Amino acid sequence: MQEKRTILVWDLPVRVFHWSLVAMIALAFATSEAKGFLFKLHFAAGYAVIGLVAFRLAWGLAGTRHARFAAFVQAWPEVRRHALDVLRLKPARFIGHNPLGGWMIVALLATIGLLAATGLFAGDEGKSGPYAALAGPWLADALGELHEGLNAILWTLVAAHVAGVAGESLLTRENLVRAMWNGRKEAAYPADVAAGAGPVGALGLAVSLLVAVAVVGAIVLA
Repeated sequence: MQEKRTILVWDLPVRVFHWSLVAMIALAFATSEAKGFLFKLHFAAGYAVIGLVAFRLAWGLAGTRHARFAAFVQAWPEVRRHALDVLRLKPARFIGHNPLGGWMIVALLATIGLLAATGLFAGDEGKSGPYAALAGPWLADALGELHEGLNAILWTLVAAHVAGVAGESLLTRENLVRAMWNGRKEAAYPADVAAGAGPVGALGLAVSLLVAVAVVGAIVLA
């Protein structure tokens, strides 16, 4: 039997970003109610999350084909069409993110970014962000409430994202979790072979990493 041909869809930077973000969010959640050294880990995870989001925003402009926002942030008619196809249990196959998945990425990045940003200034029962004093007691408390609310929104989005990945994997018979791990998808049609990610540009990667380091450095050293 001829071995199925696969193509690289998710480049290494995208995959490292994805699983690093999962790990850092899990660490931040696990240490959110901790004290002492463990709460400092919560801060460290928050800084890492900010750096990762900054990197992904830059890589969404400078990255490979399927990493770019222009490739997966679709207009409303395309999103609606795909949503209806999902409801009919006949979604079209996409090499990169599907239209619903693309907007889920945007929603997750926005929520995670706001969650980390509010955490910097939040004040909550003696456990305050590093810049809570700059916000003042009233605003720090308000941002603390917003931080908790955004956390609830994030986990709702995560649940929807996981359900969407599972459902899409089932309907398209394509293991999307494995694809995000090894970066590869099956080339189901001859045209798919030319639709791979392409090579990672050294300049784009260097600039994206520099943006992430600069953002975190500016926050930590301010």
